[in-house]
Amino acid sequence: MPQTTILIATSMRRTDWLINISLLSVYKQQNVNPELINVLIVDDNKEEEEFFNIKQTVCELRKTLNLSSNHFSTNITRNTGVKFNSGTGAWNTGIKSTYAYYENGFISILDDDDKYLPNHLSDCISEIKENTLAVFQSLEWLNQDNSIINFPLRLEKLTPKQFFKGNPGIQGSNMFFKTEALIAIDGFDETLPNTTDRDLMIRFLWKYEISQVKVIENVGVIHYNHKQPKVNNTILLKQQGLDLFYQKYMTHFSREDYLKSLSRAKNYFSYTPMEER
Repeated sequence: MPQTTILIATSMRRTDWLINISLLSVYKQQNVNPELINVLIVDDNKEEEEFFNIKQTVCELRKTLNLSSNHFSTNITRNTGVKFNSGTGAWNTGIKSTYAYYENGFISILDDDDKYLPNHLSDCISEIKENTLAVFQSLEWLNQDNSIINFPLRLEKLTPKQFFKGNPGIQGSNMFFKTEALIAIDGFDETLPNTTDRDLMIRFLWKYEISQVKVIENVGVIHYNHKQPKVNNTILLKQQGLDLFYQKYMTHFSREDYLKSLSRAKNYFSYTPMEER
């Protein structure tokens, strides 16, 4: 079993979510060696005092669960990259730090307001073969009214074109990568305020063969589609992010693909393209 780092970027003072939902779900993972699972929390809060609050509440949770220091060992650090911009700087801080310690390990990303189901990590780890660079397990959205949206994940849908047109079912919390593969594509684009998952996947799939990717079709991650402050709830930032995304990729894809992507952006985010303003 390879060394696996759970990377959690936290911001907007969502420490209650971090502790009681995402981190708790990591500590409750089953069928893994907890000595080979470590957690890195990267603080991207504007309020400096929140860093100390995170450290204290993590310590309290570990005591409550009676975790020994080498079981799901957990470190908290501050973001040294671009701050307060969709988490990309915090994720890159974590990726670089992890690579310095575990060159041959894997990184499993988890948003501070999502959770893993108990067998998510064991499911992903069991799929790792000698040439595996990424494992993606299906997730579902739990809406605020308790309704559920499923996002069936299929290996054949993982192409750059599909990520340009939309998102075939991969977002932060169901990303499980070999760390060196993220380093090789320079991690996340810190200039983007959103669409960062799609951008990362396009660059990853341009560089690597699909044979190096594994897909697990059963659900292993829950995304809480809440209405509290987050990047995708801010229409102005979403507009800016999509502008940058299309400027970056429009020349790489057909006009037909662009129009399909545009239709989705209008429906989901009320996006108005630059040529229509």
